[in-house]
Amino acid sequence: MSDLITKLGIDWKLLLFQIINFLILLWVLKRYAYKPILNALESRRRKIAKSLEQAGRIEVESKQLQAEKEGVLKNARMQASAILEDARKGATEFLATSREQAKAEAAAMLVATRQEAERAKDEIVNSARADISDLVVSATAKVIRVKLDPATERRLIEDAVKSANLKEAP
Repeated sequence: MSDLITKLGIDWKLLLFQIINFLILLWVLKRYAYKPILNALESRRRKIAKSLEQAGRIEVESKQLQAEKEGVLKNARMQASAILEDARKGATEFLATSREQAKAEAAAMLVATRQEAERAKDEIVNSARADISDLVVSATAKVIRVKLDPATERRLIEDAVKSANLKEAP
């Protein structure tokens, strides 16, 4: 085999030094380059895994917050709708009550006005009766004292009517 090695042009001493140099280079690279590179890669892998985990948590929290927001908005819409409906009902009831109250007040005012007109009419009629009675008494007193002819009687009646401010009936 040594013959084969020499024929191939391989120097065993040189090959031995090259193997020793390779092993030293391998040990140096492993100690000073390979371990730090592997540590840096492992640290980067952990950071990436941690970032992905945080991104997943943030996405879940975002979905939860979105669901909560939608629930709050739905609740607020329902409450606003209920408040609006209550306000509409209250306004309708107030309007109906106000109308009824206004009708009642108008009816009361109408009754009071009618009563006042009736009272005024009664006062006027009573006053007119009293005036007519006074005129009749005064005319009767004049007639009893003096026998009047029809023309004088007619003139006295016209004077009584004029003094009472009443129009003569046709």
